[in-house]
Amino acid sequence: MVKTRTSWLESFDEETVRALKEAIPDDNLLESFLSKKLSIEDLASKISWKSFEKLTKVMFNQIGYSTITNFRINRKEIDVLAFNQNLVFAADCKHWKKMSACSLKKSAYMQKLRASFLISTLTFSKKQIIPLIVTLYESELKIIDNVPIVPIFKLKDFVINIYGYMELIT
Repeated sequence: MVKTRTSWLESFDEETVRALKEAIPDDNLLESFLSKKLSIEDLASKISWKSFEKLTKVMFNQIGYSTITNFRINRKEIDVLAFNQNLVFAADCKHWKKMSACSLKKSAYMQKLRASFLISTLTFSKKQIIPLIVTLYESELKIIDNVPIVPIFKLKDFVINIYGYMELIT
């Protein structure tokens, strides 16, 4: 089976490069990515879990979403909250080298619970809230209990085409 890797962006503006430098402290690694010698998936596999969260944030920003990282509500934390005028993605970033179905199911359940707390806030009450798990690698499980499991290298395509997935996740 051949792994499909989608391109992230053709070029990066100065703001994105600054954000990537903050997310990826290793200059050599970042340069390899920016010069297209390294895919987004390969880059993500070589960084820490914290940098993985920051990279997810940068990706959402590039697609036009505003973001908040480590958003806390009712003693629950959402790694990356990405929102626009209509949608809110409540992303849990899993930088796991190995994923079991059991661990993913538990994570999906918890992320759905965390996302449900957002409905009670005035800021997000009128928006469609989508709990999401962003992973390092692709999983056999694509959706668990209406929570999409999306590998980092497919995040851009998933978010851009979200309305095509709504029937499966709502």
